[in-house]
Amino acid sequence: MGDSHYTPTFERLPEEKKKRLLTVAKKAFAETGFAATSINFIAASAGISIGSLYKYFRSKEDLFLTIIEQGRDLLEEVLGGIVNAPEALPAKIERLLQAAVSYSEKDPDFVSIYIDCTTQGLAALAARLSKSIESIAAEAYRKVIMEAQGRGEIDPAMDPGLAAFCLDNLLLMLQYSFGCRYYRERLALFAGPGASADPALVITTTAAFISRALGYRAAATSARDT
Repeated sequence: MGDSHYTPTFERLPEEKKKRLLTVAKKAFAETGFAATSINFIAASAGISIGSLYKYFRSKEDLFLTIIEQGRDLLEEVLGGIVNAPEALPAKIERLLQAAVSYSEKDPDFVSIYIDCTTQGLAALAARLSKSIESIAAEAYRKVIMEAQGRGEIDPAMDPGLAAFCLDNLLLMLQYSFGCRYYRERLALFAGPGASADPALVITTTAAFISRALGYRAAATSARDT
């Protein structure tokens, strides 16, 4: 977890108490959004006084950003394990898609919070949130693209930043589709009512689409290895 937004008093709390408070806060932010969430409600739900809460976090924004940093740390860990694996591009893409779906199903609250972060209402936090989360994904996906180019799997003339941007957008939409009711219904509208119940099919189809869109050349890799 990052150490920029909570106080030393919070850091000294027992792990169980810290986890309970952050879990309650995450649920509240997910259900009502940052703007409508009451800091008093969070304190009462966590079984602490409002005075204690302000000893742990100087503001609601600091509490919110601490939760964002939890997601950031997990994202960094998951992406690092996939990006640094000695695998060809299609295998890495499929693992990225699997991670997106798995994380969304396990922690839909964070998906809801992330969607809230993209709204105009949180524009004031946009730059900080972008640096906190998006830079990690941008760097990871650029690395995947550039390494694939170096191996001759995709066109070396392709702009790795733009390719990474397109890949990230597809991953985000997949994550939303399995972590948010609105986007799940949107998936059903496009792909049929059974799509949201068959994540393996969605992952396989999306992985094949991305590989073709990037112009993956399996023969180039095979020729090099023989």
